[in-house]
Amino acid sequence: MTVAETNDLSAHYRSINPQPNSINLLNGQRYGNRYAFQTNQSYNIPASSWKPIKDDQSKFQKLVQWYVSDHFNNQLPRILELERYYLADNNIHYWLSNKRSNRADNRISSALARYITNIQVGYEFGTPLTFGYQNKDDENDTGENVIQAVDDFNQTNDEPYHEKIMGKNLANVGRAYELLYVPEGTKQPKITAIDPNSAFVVWSTDVEPVELFAVRYYAVNVADETYYQIEVYTDNHIYHFTAGANPDSDWKLTSDEGHYFQQVPLTEYRLNEERVGAWETKLDEIDAYDQALSEMANSQEDFSNAMLMINGKVANHSGKTEQMSDPKGQPVYLDNVSGGYTNQSTTNGKPNAPVMVQKVLDTKANVLYLKPYMHDNPNGSPTISNTSASYLTKSLNAAEWQIYIQQLLSDIHKDTNTPDTTDQNFAANASGVAMAYKLWGSDQEMSMSETLYQRGLRRRLRLLAIYWNYVSSTGIKVTNDCNPADNVTITFTPNLPKNNQETMTLIQGLNQTGKFSAQTLRELAEPITGIPAVQEQERSDDEGAQQDDRTATIMANVQAKMNNGSGDDDDNDQAGAQEDQQTDSTGQPQQSDD
Repeated sequence: MTVAETNDLSAHYRSINPQPNSINLLNGQRYGNRYAFQTNQSYNIPASSWKPIKDDQSKFQKLVQWYVSDHFNNQLPRILELERYYLADNNIHYWLSNKRSNRADNRISSALARYITNIQVGYEFGTPLTFGYQNKDDENDTGENVIQAVDDFNQTNDEPYHEKIMGKNLANVGRAYELLYVPEGTKQPKITAIDPNSAFVVWSTDVEPVELFAVRYYAVNVADETYYQIEVYTDNHIYHFTAGANPDSDWKLTSDEGHYFQQVPLTEYRLNEERVGAWETKLDEIDAYDQALSEMANSQEDFSNAMLMINGKVANHSGKTEQMSDPKGQPVYLDNVSGGYTNQSTTNGKPNAPVMVQKVLDTKANVLYLKPYMHDNPNGSPTISNTSASYLTKSLNAAEWQIYIQQLLSDIHKDTNTPDTTDQNFAANASGVAMAYKLWGSDQEMSMSETLYQRGLRRRLRLLAIYWNYVSSTGIKVTNDCNPADNVTITFTPNLPKNNQETMTLIQGLNQTGKFSAQTLRELAEPITGIPAVQEQERSDDEGAQQDDRTATIMANVQAKMNNGSGDDDDNDQAGAQEDQQTDSTGQPQQSDD
């Protein structure tokens, strides 16, 4: 059995019935009628009710314990089931098919959920996000210190990979969680993705809800002993609790500590307002596809083991006789004195009669012997029935089956806005316009998820800026009215199939117009060269400076040669000319007497 993404066996069993043949597929009720309305509801309480509870340790623990219990019993099963589908452990594995034991009962699980998730994550986060800075209120504010701090943070935390993990959780279950923390003994903040099956956030009921507190809870298995760890995050503290074998009992506060983020450091991201996964609405079609594949496999297997229909009597002997043999293969005789079986052909000089039996057919041979049988008609006359043998099979309409599964696949791809890369029309040599139309639905889906994802990113940057405000070396200042992280720009670049030749033609055309800057052209060429536009500009400037130095050196050498050689020759020529010719008063040259 493929386990869901959890080390909590009890929680895993809550996502499925641990007994095989327990789930009714396609019964018209989502999740097999096991989950209630509360499976995906957001937790909200008034901020005015939270403030007095926050400062009362007893009430605080009781409230948090209730939410943990509710999440564990109501919301966790849905999350784990969706994570199972991503691992291709679909409900077909637990299908209550009611098939007899002698019937084929294959359980073929598709990986459609994984395909959709990976395609969407690669399309949205395959190209790393680009972070810039723009202060519309102050043109002199370049934000170099902010961008440098963000770049250092992203590089230290392998931010591109982190975004992919967050995207995977969003596509699977409709929500994702990340935790900002500072490792003990350091001052550098770190970030990590928290599995949605072990975390949740409680929001205020304001028009613009804010996070009141967040919880992360998980099972710990040590030497076959299981207990729970619960971490509660508020705007200024982190509380650590332990619990018993169930997360909603035997709580004990073990420690608490402060933090400097001034807000809850665990952030919830949403794929959409309903927190529904990318393919969750198509679970019925995925189940139907799995069932169609499994039933076709069952039909093929049942065809190979089809029932044999026989008209006549099956004979287990040929009708001929042969001498009986004992277990050792020796012929058996009937003793003429005692009347018993013997291997001796004679007794007292008289021959013993061989024991003869009808020849038994080889039951392992692929031969069936049928005997005609006779029955009496109502008038008393006998009738002999002819013998026959044939397999009882049903015809398989493979063409209609193919149409059915293709329709299911088409609906799944269409309704999830996921391109079918196996489609013959989805060709690598398609033009950019044709490719844009095929990905138009994906772009609409991406535009919504980008907007919501940027909310989480901006919250991450604001929390980091608040923390960096305490670290004097960064030079980042945060006030009640201004957080420099709000000026950071975030750019998503779809990870599309690249046509370098088409891009180069575009760059050349733009360059010939003379209306575009070199910086713009460098940015367009960045996906081809793999060199960031800023770095390419630095290289170009360095090469230009080196070329200028070489040109200046050449000119200096030429000038030096002219001064040392060419100038003396001119003087000699003038002196020689004065000696060779004289001029009269009229200015006409005269020949010398020599």
